[in-house]
Amino acid sequence: MRTVGQRIASLVTVIVFLWILSIILRRVWIVIWVQTPWWVLVLIGVILFLAIDYLVHRAFGGKR
Repeated sequence: MRTVGQRIASLVTVIVFLWILSIILRRVWIVIWVQTPWWVLVLIGVILFLAIDYLVHRAFGGKR
């Protein structure tokens, strides 16, 4: 069973990830699509999500 703190941390992770992703895409949309292969975008997205997930869980006191 997941605790309420873990659920909140997961929700915060998703919100922060989507917020940062929207900021990045608004500013560099044309440059990314013209010069970056699709697999690099996927890799950057995964790394960004994992970094945010780690930081949010540390902030909420989770052990990882």
